[in-house]
Amino acid sequence: MFSSIGSKFSSVISGGISQEDYKEANYYNYYRLLEKTLKEEEVRRRCGLYYLKNNNNVFKLKEFSIEAEITDCSSTSIWSQSYSNDSTTPVEAKYQLPLHPNSVVSNFIIEYQDKVLKGKIKEKEKALEKYNDAIASGGQAFMATKSDDGYFNLSIGNLPPKENVRVRVVISSELGTHSDGQLHYCLHRFMFPSYAFNFNFNVSLKLSIPIKSIECNGYDINVTYKEGTNKKEAKITSKQSLDGVKKNVVIIIKPTELNEPKSMIEFIEQQDKSYATAINFYPSFKDISADQVYQKSEFIFLIDCSGSMSGKSIVKARRAMEIIIRSLNEQHKVNIYCFGSTFTKVFDKSRLYDDETLENAGSFVERIDANLGGTELLPPMIDILSSPYDPEYPRQIFILTDGEINQRDKLINYVAKEANTTRIFTYGIGSGVDTELVIGLSKACKGYYEMIKDNTDMEKQVMKLLNVAFEPMLSNIKLDWSPSGLDGIIQAPLQIRPLFNQERMMIYSMIPSSQTNQDIIKASIEKSKSLTIILTGDGPKGNVLSFPITLDFKNNVSTNSNQIHTLAAFKHIQDLEESEIKEKKDHKNKIVELGKKYGLVSKHTSYIVTSDSDKVTEETMKTVDVIDSPTENYTSYQCGVGRLCGGGYSLSKKRKPCSVPTSNILLSSSAKSSSAKSSSQPIRKKSIATDSDLDDDEEESESDESESDESSGEEWDEDEHCERMMIKTDCKKPSDVEKKHKSMGTLAPGSNSSPPLQEQHKRQQQPQQKSFKSTGDLLIDILKIQKSNGSWAKSSIDQLRIPTDKAPAELSSTELIDIWVTIIVIAKIAKFFSSEKAQYELAIQKSTRWAKLQLSKLNLPENTFDKFLSNAKSLV
Repeated sequence: MFSSIGSKFSSVISGGISQEDYKEANYYNYYRLLEKTLKEEEVRRRCGLYYLKNNNNVFKLKEFSIEAEITDCSSTSIWSQSYSNDSTTPVEAKYQLPLHPNSVVSNFIIEYQDKVLKGKIKEKEKALEKYNDAIASGGQAFMATKSDDGYFNLSIGNLPPKENVRVRVVISSELGTHSDGQLHYCLHRFMFPSYAFNFNFNVSLKLSIPIKSIECNGYDINVTYKEGTNKKEAKITSKQSLDGVKKNVVIIIKPTELNEPKSMIEFIEQQDKSYATAINFYPSFKDISADQVYQKSEFIFLIDCSGSMSGKSIVKARRAMEIIIRSLNEQHKVNIYCFGSTFTKVFDKSRLYDDETLENAGSFVERIDANLGGTELLPPMIDILSSPYDPEYPRQIFILTDGEINQRDKLINYVAKEANTTRIFTYGIGSGVDTELVIGLSKACKGYYEMIKDNTDMEKQVMKLLNVAFEPMLSNIKLDWSPSGLDGIIQAPLQIRPLFNQERMMIYSMIPSSQTNQDIIKASIEKSKSLTIILTGDGPKGNVLSFPITLDFKNNVSTNSNQIHTLAAFKHIQDLEESEIKEKKDHKNKIVELGKKYGLVSKHTSYIVTSDSDKVTEETMKTVDVIDSPTENYTSYQCGVGRLCGGGYSLSKKRKPCSVPTSNILLSSSAKSSSAKSSSQPIRKKSIATDSDLDDDEEESESDESESDESSGEEWDEDEHCERMMIKTDCKKPSDVEKKHKSMGTLAPGSNSSPPLQEQHKRQQQPQQKSFKSTGDLLIDILKIQKSNGSWAKSSIDQLRIPTDKAPAELSSTELIDIWVTIIVIAKIAKFFSSEKAQYELAIQKSTRWAKLQLSKLNLPENTFDKFLSNAKSLV
């Protein structure tokens, strides 16, 4: 699923659609990293067809045309590039093209003289065998791959001199999306040489809903809407001679609002007469007020407690966390990490938010200090992301740091593989923070970031992103095909990512051509009766939402390039490749089958181009530069920087194992069995370890690395990663302190043990009151005695001397007085802390929701809360 969160903080130009705002979209992160890490002149000089042997490119691009077909969900582009070969001898050349990780080449053809060299997909091993056979027999053969840096590469040999050469590439891709439902067709300038050539493109736009507007940033285009289509179809054309493509070409399409899932069905007459579907959903939650949002989520907070955070920074961070933990509600799970050279965490795993959890978390926050040495972020991230993902509680991680770390890119690549399960928000504190770390982590998992230059407003800026995480969403999304009667459906992606506010969802499915499915579809077409499937998800109000989706097989679409089938197969291959890594399953045969059928490069398939030579080459052929995946001493994920946008990934060459001292380290429970081994034995099977481990490896000689790679047959074992982590938790053996907590009806922070559910419920209903100690900060004092459900009890408020008399008659009884107390506190906070509204707003929303619910149970009029609140404001 390729979608992008619309930035709430980006600038918008006059007229509604921002022509530069696209750079804030998550799909653009791939290009952002290209711009940041690579020299533009070098990239553009080596883009397209170029001479392999030296820097003097003998190929000149004369004409470049693009024929594109765009639907609601995706695009298929046919690139035709005409080159002149100015060399005086046959040359070996390479074709190179940077591809976004949600793009795939589905056809490749070279034309010169009367020859047509067509690329074919073969199983990787067989492609290599065919390649070697062709060379041995004196012919020509060339292999093509998509490398880990996101480039599609093909080496081409013996192109004749003084000839024109035409290259045709077919690229299928999901559309980029951005705020307000914008669809983006982006052609980055790095895809073009920098010199002058004739450039024209023709785009056929076919949407299922009307189009509001079409714009292009800085380039002249002609837009013609097709008559009789209610502005659902349009032609976009542009023809001009360019002095190099100096700016990105971004076509911005704004369709009308789409609040219900819409399906598109593609039919392929050839082969097995198959159908594929694409479901597009862009929900709107505009009619839901903030205090109605009561959705499940898992919140994990990581606080930098390295020495550099000492002083005002850690004090402010601690106060921000005091506010944050009171802003959560009983639909949430929560955990808090403090990280430095080691890390601590309040709970062994995230816990449901209740009074007991709140008390333990509050005690943990009070002890936060800048006392954990250096800054090692990788170990706690491994600890978090290794936990099973619960789709009922979408995982949202908040990272607050002021420094920089070793092996930043490795960390970003590691977290990026969880882009479909986890959203990351990052805060960079001060002028010394690693900006790319802050931006890269958030973009890798489709979140937001904030740069906190001045600690004065830290709490306000921290709460700014927490409010984004509270925005309405649809989670635990499932697609039920049983009402249609169709079976054997192949859905991709299999794990549907939560649909956050202003995001767009795409789900693909392939319908096997079984006899049962053929009969059902045939009857549906003959009777002009659509089939129905059901999309369900947990809604913003805590209820399950259901959306019926119509499948109209009679009005199916037929694209020129089988676009929906191609992307459905591509997404399914990504799922299978991920399963091979995470679940250790073998899907090679299926991946090869799909790759060959739809012409897709994968970890098991390659393009092979062969040509029978008119004249057998008897002399030794020069080595063809076939690009393999980079082999480095760390774990690398497919598409490198491209994987940051959520593509598939694969493990590269193993890194050399190293030993980690186990003294003074408390291992997690999953690693205790291994810790029983001799500490002198190196811990192996790990490609990702602490940053210090990676540094140690890099300092070792190449010869040592070679020996290790040859002698070690061990591979990455994700299940045992904790053996390498430097972990501290508060989950220790029962101590006198813990026994004291238990005797008070609570657990010591981090305790693994839990009382029976009945006892937990009893404690939540009758919480033990602890002695009150003022912090000197009245707002924090008030929030610290708030209960997990958002209410305040009279007994706790009396300690702050907040008057609670003059309760209305309806709430004057002992059983109901806490409702009035809560309303009084809401009024007091609103009056005395109006300048800090951004900080307490979520906590007050929780209180308001609770009070309104209690009043509704008393069958009081709907406006009773507003009347009582007005009365309370006059009293405080």
